[in-house]
Amino acid sequence: MGVQQLKLESVRRKTGGRIHLTPRAPRSGPVTTLCNQTLAAGTYSAVEDDADCTNCIRRSQDQGRISGAFFAQDEGSELLRLSLEQAKFRKPQRADSPRPGAPERPVVWPTAKPPPEAIPDRLGELVTRGFRPAGEGVWRSPGGVVVKMRKQGKEWRFDELVSEGSVIATRVADGIRVRAGDVEVNPTDGGFEVQLKKG
Repeated sequence: MGVQQLKLESVRRKTGGRIHLTPRAPRSGPVTTLCNQTLAAGTYSAVEDDADCTNCIRRSQDQGRISGAFFAQDEGSELLRLSLEQAKFRKPQRADSPRPGAPERPVVWPTAKPPPEAIPDRLGELVTRGFRPAGEGVWRSPGGVVVKMRKQGKEWRFDELVSEGSVIATRVADGIRVRAGDVEVNPTDGGFEVQLKKG
C-alpha cells in the first residue's frame, strides 16, 4: 500500500511553533506526532496548513513509521480499511487465475495488529501492568489516563500525569499521593511509584 494513500493531519501548539503531522487529530485528549512529541490535551489545535516540522515530514515518507503511528493511536482499523479498499481495485492478472480443476487455495488475511513488544513489569518508577505504550515514554491506562515518563540518565522517572476526570491529592507520611481515574502515584524514598489503583 502506498504511503500517499494515508491522510495525515496537521496539528500545532496553541502557543505557536512548528506544525506537526499525526495520523488523526483527536477531538480531545493528547496527540502524538510523527516526530514522537506528545502534545497534552488542550495545548494544540488541528490546522489546515502544511507541516513544517522536518522530522515529521521526513518520517511521513517512511511507511513503517506511519503504520506504527496509526496503531499507536488505535487507528489500525483505518489502515486495514485502506488496504482492503486498494485491493478491491487491483485487477487480477490472467496468470493469477486458477487452472480449471486445480484446487483453490484459501486466502489468508494478515491480522491488523502491530507486532507484540516485550513490555517489562516495571519501567523505572512506573509499574507497567495494565498500561499500554502510547509513544516514547508515554503510557495509557485502561481508563484513559496518560502517564509521561522522562529518562534521566539510565533511569525512567515519573514526569507528568494527564487525566480528563477528577484528581484527588492526599497528604501522606512521606509526601502526597495522587489518584486520577484508575491511576495512583505514591511517594517513595526519593521518588514515586506509578501504578493502576488496587481494588
